[in-house]
Amino acid sequence: MHFEILVEGQAELTALSILMNKIVGEYNTPHTWKIHKHQGIGRLPEDIYVTPNRNDRTLLHNLPSKLRAYGKDMGDQEVVVLLTDLNNRDDCVAFKNQLLSVSDSCEQKPMFLVRIAIEELEAWYFGDPNAIKEAYRHFNEAFAGYTQDAQCGTWEKLAEVIYPGGVRELQSYGKRSVRILEKKRKWAAAIAPNMNVEENNSRSFCCFRDGLRGLAGE
Repeated sequence: MHFEILVEGQAELTALSILMNKIVGEYNTPHTWKIHKHQGIGRLPEDIYVTPNRNDRTLLHNLPSKLRAYGKDMGDQEVVVLLTDLNNRDDCVAFKNQLLSVSDSCEQKPMFLVRIAIEELEAWYFGDPNAIKEAYRHFNEAFAGYTQDAQCGTWEKLAEVIYPGGVRELQSYGKRSVRILEKKRKWAAAIAPNMNVEENNSRSFCCFRDGLRGLAGE
């Protein structure tokens, strides 16, 4: 199986570049993948049939046109995987169904898997506290006060216990600052290599893992 994976940005690309071979095996033995980063999540266009704005490189804005293009070219051993954050949305199921329905705009529908990190990708790291401790020896799971897969400001919780100065220092640069995005990338690079994908307490991570393995025939 070949996976075309669409993600929000560099942190997700970094994490999945490390985790994919733990989930479905080493690259090209037999499965392959390509991970495509975007500039944030964005939002679906009001008219999903319009040509996307070339200056808007967000994930959801470009999703309808990308699915139509994939549908024309993909074979039965290829699948589009969308990974996005739930963020502050109230209903994960409704959001997932909305994303799945985008494929209705395709004359030829590609195989399409939607997976949602709840609340954010950092929830996957909290699902494996030992992986965080390997990367950041001072990490104190109890101090984090985190409830697994809760909508509680997940990346901020992680920043509080692994970054000097905590979230306040980071947010002084702006919530979508380059500095924050770069720190998230570095966290992914440091934590993901230590993650045990077989034993993770994040339900959203397990759904991602099992969805890929199901398509891979495992």
